[in-house]
Amino acid sequence: MDSDSLFHLKSQFYLGAYQSVVANPAPSTDSPEYLPTILYIARSYIALSDPAKALSLLPSASTEPAIRAVRALATYVQDKAAEMETESVLEELRDLCLEIDGEVGVECVDVVKVAAATAFIQEEELEEALTTLGAGTGAKEPECAALTVQIYLSINRPDLAKKEYEAAKRHADDSLLIQLIEAAIGAVAGGPQLRTAYHIYAEQAAAPGSSTNAAINAAKGVAQLLRGNVAEAQGDFSEALRVDPRNAEALVGAGVAADLSGRRGEGDKYITTLREAHPTHPLVIDLDEKVDAFDEAASKFSKTVSVAA
Repeated sequence: MDSDSLFHLKSQFYLGAYQSVVANPAPSTDSPEYLPTILYIARSYIALSDPAKALSLLPSASTEPAIRAVRALATYVQDKAAEMETESVLEELRDLCLEIDGEVGVECVDVVKVAAATAFIQEEELEEALTTLGAGTGAKEPECAALTVQIYLSINRPDLAKKEYEAAKRHADDSLLIQLIEAAIGAVAGGPQLRTAYHIYAEQAAAPGSSTNAAINAAKGVAQLLRGNVAEAQGDFSEALRVDPRNAEALVGAGVAADLSGRRGEGDKYITTLREAHPTHPLVIDLDEKVDAFDEAASKFSKTVSVAA
């Protein structure tokens, strides 16, 4: 069983409070909590787009598969940002997954799988990511189930996401991560499940220390927005942006809420900030593709008009 401090650290990581996680000091190397603690901290640095700090924290000579996997993920993120070759580090992650397959007593097996799958997702290799996570096999690791659900929801397969959730729930019914999986599915499904999702996010947002967690306030705002409570959603997004002015989900949500309220200019400002802070965000890419498609269609229309004239 985790100690109170490790349980809190894990909860903050699952809730996306990465700044809070990295503020924790690493325990001594002989502590039984050393490995899980530095893994949460290093993964938080990666989530904060600071892979260099993750690499500096994780010992390069370690033989622990989980440390090697997170180091490989940090290297992948760093190299991809620099537009360098990444195939060798992807192969390293594949080899690590094979290394732990069927092994007994390996610590943090789920971290190895999730680290590898995260890189595969970035490469748009969703099938390989799902296979790595053990999708459809009733895997016991909640983190693997959570990422599997995220993939299924991203490709509009809430039915498969629900099956994965039900399988994971049998192994960890009362865990925070299972609740967050339920909330994510509920936000997509709508109806009564959306109400449940909102209450889960609201409960976590009201918990001690959550006032400095942009991610959970943004999630609550999304649930409010989906319920049609635009003003309340805008308040949640504003709170999230107060904590983290670059939070992608809050910027998107605030932009949508502003547009729905008739404040188009304000909405455009949020999207401009999103574009500057997160140029590879899916919404930014989608908007750019639509602008290009419109410009192409407009140019053809202009040529047609010129010929007719």
